[in-house]
This record gives sequence, C-alpha cells and structure tokens, in this order.
Amino acid sequence: MKKYLFSVLFSFTFVPLSAQTYNMKIVKKSGDIVQILADDIERISFEESVSPQPSPQYVTLFGVKWATGNLQYDKGTWKIAAHQWSYFKPRYGLHRDATEAYKFEIEQADDQIDHFNFGVCGSNALTYSKDVYGNTTKTDIAGKMYTDDKFINETTDFEQATFGDIAYWATKGMFRLPRYTEIIDLTQKGKWQFGYVTVDENKQIYGYLVTEPGEGDIAMTIRFPKELTKDDISTGLFLPCAGSRYDDTKAVKYAGYGGYYTSSILFEDSKDHARCLSFDNDGVYDSNGENCRYGSSIRPVVVE
Repeated sequence: MKKYLFSVLFSFTFVPLSAQTYNMKIVKKSGDIVQILADDIERISFEESVSPQPSPQYVTLFGVKWATGNLQYDKGTWKIAAHQWSYFKPRYGLHRDATEAYKFEIEQADDQIDHFNFGVCGSNALTYSKDVYGNTTKTDIAGKMYTDDKFINETTDFEQATFGDIAYWATKGMFRLPRYTEIIDLTQKGKWQFGYVTVDENKQIYGYLVTEPGEGDIAMTIRFPKELTKDDISTGLFLPCAGSRYDDTKAVKYAGYGGYYTSSILFEDSKDHARCLSFDNDGVYDSNGENCRYGSSIRPVVVE
C-alpha cells in the first residue's frame, strides 16, 4: 500500500487565537460536508485505496477449478472473458472444411488480444514474433515466472518476469495454466458435446461443452452439434472454437472450426511445440503439440 504523509503543520492547530476553536472542513464532490475539530487532529495523510480482490469465477470438473472464460488483454486490462464463449472478433457460424477455415483470417487488434505465444509474460506477453517463446523441454511452468526463455532463472517478482506462466502473471497469482494431466482428465473422463450458443442478433458461436458424466452415463464425445443454452453452459466447461494465431502475424485462422488451448509444458522432447488441448468438429485430441510460435487460447485454472 502506498502511503503519503503530509508533514505540513497547520498553524491554527498549534497556535491558540483568543478563545476561538477551529475545525477542518472537508467538502465532498457530492456536496456533503465533514468537519473535524482541529485540536483532535494529530496528522494528515493520504493513502492509496485498495479494492478487495474479486473472488475467481470457476466451474469444477474432476476436482479442478476452471475459469469461466479465456484469458484476455483488453485495452490495457488483463482479465478473464465475461462469458465462457467469448473471444475477440469471433467467427459466427461453423467452418466444416479445414482448408476453408485456414483461408478465413481474422486479424486481432493491438489492444484486444486473447491468443498468446507459449511461455511468454511481462514485456513479452503480447508478442506475436516467431522468435519469442519459452523453449526448455520437461519444465512445467504452471504458476511459475522466469527472466529467461529457457526457464532457468525463476522469479517471484511480477515486474521482472518476462517468461513463464502468462495466466499466473496476468492475474497476479489468482489463476495459472492448466497442467497436461488436467487436460487428459478432461478428454478421458469428460462428456464432450459439440454445439453452439446463440448470442446477440441470433448469431451462433461454436465449441464444445465438457461435463462430468452423470450416473449411468459414460465419457464420450458427441460430434453432432446441438444448441446449448446458457443454463446448459453454466453446468460445465464451454470452450469456443477460437482458432489459432500464426507466427509473425496477428491473423487468427481456424476460428469457427477448431480450438487450441495451451497447457503448461512442452511436447515430449520438442523445444518449439507445447502440449495442448485441441478439437474440431471431427473430435477432441490431447496428444497433439501446438507450435509455440502460434498464438493459442488459454483457459486458466484457479491457483489453490
């Protein structure tokens, strides 16, 4: 907490003038007036007002608290998207053909970004350069920050960190990247329903809704799309087909066709592919590696 102490000594506080008494008079912007007897004032200081940190919003699946929106940088503010289906400049409707989806490009704005290179944070957080990403194998960066791209020099200083877990850095330790084991739990234990949510002006955003199978139900992937109400989505984890940004560009491709969600570790012995959760209307995959230079979506989990 920043604190500023004003050492100005008000003469009327210490110098008696006849038998008069003095008050400090404060007039608020609302017009309300506060008066304090001068003799009761020991010192005057101004302190920075710190609002209590809001409780994280999440949905629990298989013991993991998943955020109810993707990580976003929105005009100077880091936040979790307002809705599970929200991503910037969404592709409404569905691409069924991969070639068609690849050709369909949506360029992200400089001040509204929700696709990120792997392993970047701090001054590197918004990069789309193919040369800037984290690249050390076997290092799980969930909840960790570093000052180098090899993840060797760990730091707890949010101001100094330039590589590591972007979700942890951006939310000041409230959220983190999902671990690969947590992604596997989703894909192997969850019930996946492909579908769409209808938003303003009858537009449709596609993705998968993941829920825990009920009694007598089994883990499965249902590829035939169905309409998902907002009540349906509140019962599970909805991941939109937000596509992927390609290296050295701000262009997002495959939006409306597939989703690509980064985990916290690189793929096997690769130094430029990260473990990820990926899906499209053909299925759900947990064994793929997404290029670290590409901007993927991030659905964080709560730090506990």
